[in-house]
Amino acid sequence: MVRPKVPLISRRRALEVALAIVDDDGLEALSIRRLAGALGVNSASLYHHFRNKEDILAGMADLVLAEVREVGEPGVSWRDWLPGNARALRRALLAHPALLPVLVASRSHGFGEHLLDASAARLMREGVPSAVVMPLLDALAAFAVSSALHEARGDGPGDGPGDGAAERYPALAKAVAERGLTADQIYDLVIGSILAALDTAVDQQRARWMSSIPVPVDEPL
Repeated sequence: MVRPKVPLISRRRALEVALAIVDDDGLEALSIRRLAGALGVNSASLYHHFRNKEDILAGMADLVLAEVREVGEPGVSWRDWLPGNARALRRALLAHPALLPVLVASRSHGFGEHLLDASAARLMREGVPSAVVMPLLDALAAFAVSSALHEARGDGPGDGPGDGAAERYPALAKAVAERGLTADQIYDLVIGSILAALDTAVDQQRARWMSSIPVPVDEPL
């Protein structure tokens, strides 16, 4: 198929419309033909910006995650902006639950590394040992994904027994009815626990980690 010489649409506009399709009708509804029709162009126009559907999915993942990886104001400590970053990630995942499979797989497909780079760089600039940067970011991302998956499904054990089952499971029904923490509160508690665990790990492993960092040797005069 011959592409028009001048792009009729922008890449961002195409990704925004693709994301709207997925949000409304699910991943299965997205196709090159469906997206082109929604944009009012020929399918060939999309190939100015995308190699194939997988490239569109990658772009959608980056679009959703782009605002999440902001590292805050220059003078703000990482202990202030990183929990906010983790909350923003969860909000983004919950805002686009149909895209969760793509977002979960994004790291394994090579998407998103550049989005992590700014966070990793700032953490190391602020003194976080490089040995714990990726474990920390991975732990926060993993919990955000699992929390979003649980909430998006809405059928986990925390939602209580189904219709007519309360009499068979009275303890579960009581615990669910009287739960004292919201999902948001639980999320914040676990994020705090992850950061506290990081402090413990750094205290225990600092000597070993620091000894593994090569020390530059001055060139002889």
